[in-house]
Amino acid sequence: MNGLSKYYIKKLITCFAEELTATETSKKLKVNRNTVNKYYRIVREAIADYQTLQANMQVNAHGKQITPFYWHKSTGISLLHQPDSAVYYIAIINRQVFVENAADNNDNSHADASATTATQSKSNDLSQSFFLYAKDKLTKFYGVKEQYTSLYLKELEFRFNNREKDIIKLILKILPHHSAEWVKTNKYRK
Repeated sequence: MNGLSKYYIKKLITCFAEELTATETSKKLKVNRNTVNKYYRIVREAIADYQTLQANMQVNAHGKQITPFYWHKSTGISLLHQPDSAVYYIAIINRQVFVENAADNNDNSHADASATTATQSKSNDLSQSFFLYAKDKLTKFYGVKEQYTSLYLKELEFRFNNREKDIIKLILKILPHHSAEWVKTNKYRK
């Protein structure tokens, strides 16, 4: 890794927060697109870890309502099952959305039995709202590699849950402690 300066890292995170693609960020900052992709992946991994931690903290305190959706490599996100599609769940916990991969989800109940009808209705509205949000945003990233699908979904979950906050500050707060690769490049920065 080439170890971008703190100035460029903040600019790159600003571009990420503004939802610029790696190509757009590369042109804007005059940085190699592969470098931007690498840093974007590090940011997405930090966000995924942060969101997983948030979900674990929330699920212990509150019940959850789960709605399934599907990801197919050629058609993208859908509410309808297709052969060879990966199953994900939209978990609503304390009025926040969390995406869970069915392969990682060992909970077979898939819903909180104690949820009231009003709570279920709000959860379904939130699930639908997130699904439409994710479908709209993922059209920009058509052709996402399968191994990065979860990272993109976690990013969307993070953006959706923090849509009224300054996510640049939040990303800067969670990022420095995330990856060994990031820490390794940090010692060369000024």
